[in-house]
Amino acid sequence: MGSRFWWRALDAQSPEPVTSRPPVRMFHRALQPRKASPANNGLTLQIPRGDRRRVPRKTSKHSPLALASAAIIAALGATSAVAFSLSDMTLSEARSSFDDVSTRIMISAGFGIDQVGLTGQRYTIDTDVFDALDLINVRTFASLDTAAALKRIERISWVDTAQITRVFPGIVNIEIRERIPAAIWRRGDKNLLIDATGRTLGPVPPATNWALPQVAGEGANADAPLLLAAISTHHEIASRLSFAERIAERRWSIALKTGSRIELAADREIEGLNYVTSNATLRKALAGPAVTIDVRTPGRAVIRSGATVASHVAEPVSSQMRAAR
Repeated sequence: MGSRFWWRALDAQSPEPVTSRPPVRMFHRALQPRKASPANNGLTLQIPRGDRRRVPRKTSKHSPLALASAAIIAALGATSAVAFSLSDMTLSEARSSFDDVSTRIMISAGFGIDQVGLTGQRYTIDTDVFDALDLINVRTFASLDTAAALKRIERISWVDTAQITRVFPGIVNIEIRERIPAAIWRRGDKNLLIDATGRTLGPVPPATNWALPQVAGEGANADAPLLLAAISTHHEIASRLSFAERIAERRWSIALKTGSRIELAADREIEGLNYVTSNATLRKALAGPAVTIDVRTPGRAVIRSGATVASHVAEPVSSQMRAAR
């Protein structure tokens, strides 16, 4: 009940006329000279033919299916034994022939891969998934390495996770979950989508309007997640963000929609943003005409009007607090 394995009987052979002769057994052995019967010297016991006892013929207790399976296994074993006795070139050909026969047997039994279903994809290219399955070389369930195929599928840029289900007979279903774009990476003249981990997903699809923050510069994709997470906690900056530029793959320069810029120090993005949003003078400067606020030096900020030299140095937060007291 509920077995997933099915057997099909072989086609019946043409009927043969019934004869009284026993079936002929085919076997091979070395020819030996026939021994002459010993002469009857009167001492040999002679039993009349009519009084001889017949020994009953033993019948097989095995089913035809078991016998057929045993014959196939014996034939394959004999093929392997013969193959090992051949030369290297012939051995390779014999193994190839053996694999081909085994594949045909699996396909005829319903274990061949005849159909592949793919769901969950939107931006993932179907042919990339099919190539990851290696369908040219994988033709049966037995030759499908599910773990290796999953690793290859999940290396596709848009794929986050994947699941493979084998459905008997002959169907393989693949369900994938795609990654979610988190930002647009402007790299030279290309616009690429990246996710929250900084993984590059691919070019921005045409005729789409992605309302995503933008980063620019070499290496910006790898360091963007930390910066964007820090900016999201500061509404005054997040609501005015135009793009964030990676400078020399070391530090960030934040460009706002008002034309202002915030220059952050290397590895001190969180401290610099906190300093800008907690200083009343700096917040007021960001709300006015375009300025450049440089907070690369710890404890102080330099405000530049446009491209001119520093016009104002904001007091540290601790000094403002002491003056208010």
